[in-house]
This record gives sequence, C-alpha cells and structure tokens, in this order.
Amino acid sequence: MRARKPTLTVGSGEWRGRVLRYPDDPALRPSMQKTRHSLFSSLGPRLSGAVFADLYAGAGAVGIEALSLGASRVHFVEAGPGAVRALRANLAACGAATERFAIHQARVGEVLDRRPCPIADAAIVFADPPYDADVEEECLRRLSPAAFAALDVLVVEHRTRSALSPPPGLRVERERRFGDTTLTYFVPVA
Repeated sequence: MRARKPTLTVGSGEWRGRVLRYPDDPALRPSMQKTRHSLFSSLGPRLSGAVFADLYAGAGAVGIEALSLGASRVHFVEAGPGAVRALRANLAACGAATERFAIHQARVGEVLDRRPCPIADAAIVFADPPYDADVEEECLRRLSPAAFAALDVLVVEHRTRSALSPPPGLRVERERRFGDTTLTYFVPVA
C-alpha cells in the first residue's frame, strides 16, 4: 500500500487554509508548515510590500504564502514542468493577480546568470534547493549585493548537517534549526 501524500496548505494571510496541489514527484520536498511559519514569523514587517523571490519554488507554497501575507510581487523560479503546472494551478486557485507574480521556468543558475537579472529587484530571496544540489555553486555564489541592490535578506533552507559559507558581501545573521532542516539567514555586510 502506498503512503498517503500529505496535504499542503497556505498557513496564513489572505489565502490561509487554501489547499495547494503538488505533483507526485519524489524529487520534490515541499517546505514543512512549521518551517514556513517560522520563516514568515521571522520576516515580520520586512515582507509587507516587498518583492520576494522563491528559488527552487516547486509548487509554490512559500511564494504563495508570501503573496498571501502582503508581498507586493513574487518571482517563482522552477525548472520542473510538473511543478510549474502545479504552481500555475495553485496561483489560479488562489486568485492571484497576474501582475503580482512572474514564473521563470528555468534552472536557478540560468536565471541568476541572465543580464539584466530578471529577479534583481527582490528584497527577500528564499532558496529551498534539493538537498543533494550544490547550492553554493548553483545559487549562492551568484547572489551578491552588487547584483541585487535591493537585497535585504537571503534565506536558505538546507540540511542541518550541510554548513553553508556566506556569499560574497553577505554575512550570516542567524540560523533556525528544525531537526534535519535549517534556515540560514544571510544579510548584506554593513
């Protein structure tokens, strides 16, 4: 007998309780509700009116919750076609206005390498890469305060046992651990 897929819902804000679809793909690991709750509690007023980037977005739970809580715009970056279909369906089901989001269907490194970078206006960047990905090579080395002038905070969800080095021009502000999962917050060096 196959294990039942957990229900993924928006945890707070305008669309609280909305059930979100996600593809039956073992490579996808949606952020747990408690991790998302901690993320958004810690961001607090930083989120209101901010441009948010959801890297490795999957079905979009984190970025959709950011919209639900008042982010002005969200950039979703996801390469997987099944995940992008679920993301589009989830945004439509929530009634998200199309001018409040952009979907970049590509690998994160490809989007970050474009000039001009289409997500460079993000003040808050959240990255939840697959646990086996080389996040430093794919993402962190490409995120610099010079390229992201509006960057206020970069949050990376990763395995607790995988230590991350700060990207150039950023420093670790704090870490929050949830068993095997850690949220590491990087902010620009003053």
